[in-house]
Amino acid sequence: MISRDELMHHRLQAWLRENQSEDLTYLGYYEDTLGQLKYWYKIADYEVSVDCIEDLELVEDESDSL
Repeated sequence: MISRDELMHHRLQAWLRENQSEDLTYLGYYEDTLGQLKYWYKIADYEVSVDCIEDLELVEDESDSL
């Protein structure tokens, strides 16, 4: 069975293939501070491992609706 982290990684990868965003970037698969291999993403100015991402929700920019 696929883990929650793997599922979120696949969801994020699918979203990145279908959308363009300056706020979300895939950084790679590497160890965290405890030596655990994780998928890493940059969200805005923050580097986070996939286990820290709870959900994926599209939020429209106010400038898009003008």
